[in-house]
Amino acid sequence: MKLVLIDGLPGTGKSTLARSLCEVLREGGLEAAWYLEEAGDHPVHPASLRQTRNELTFANRCLDSWHHFVQHVGSNGGLHILEGSALQSTVRFLMEQEHPNTDVYFRRFVEIIQPLSPALIYLCTDNARAHSRNVAAHRGADWSYKVSTYLQETPYSMARNWKGEPGMHLFWSNYAGRCSELVRRSEMVTLTLTTVPGDARSQLSKSIAFLRGMDVRI
Repeated sequence: MKLVLIDGLPGTGKSTLARSLCEVLREGGLEAAWYLEEAGDHPVHPASLRQTRNELTFANRCLDSWHHFVQHVGSNGGLHILEGSALQSTVRFLMEQEHPNTDVYFRRFVEIIQPLSPALIYLCTDNARAHSRNVAAHRGADWSYKVSTYLQETPYSMARNWKGEPGMHLFWSNYAGRCSELVRRSEMVTLTLTTVPGDARSQLSKSIAFLRGMDVRI
């Protein structure tokens, strides 16, 4: 295995889990690298690529970027941990633009990364809309206004007349359902964890056990 993908809604603990998992792997003597989802020099979705998310060519550009990443990683050692790259930085943007072939994109993405023997850790919630409300309350009014204003101007929300925070919660709920559907249909090896507040330690221990079961020596 050379690739671990961690994904889920905002506030489910993707970054915390990715950072902690990378630390554990390194302490165990493994070569591991973790990439923050919004890093400007991200190896798959750099800022220059994310800026094209509203363009019709975005899906193909993402697939091309995954191709380059697989070629690079395949010729080098180590285990790479990407958080938000499987869904948040791709499927979410395609959904915002009402891209008609999101399922086709995701199937092709899964095919492309197969040479890296990938595993997905999918962080989900029992109630995505309630989770969105809790995250908004925790991150504050400025964050909620910024995100809700952005989302209400996307084609997906505009077509449904979703506005403000209520519209944001509806978007995240539908997005979560779409992601769960794509993950369920894929053949990628997946650990699905239902998250609850303050559950970071449990997420980490279950993720370590999952990787050990795939012969990653931790």
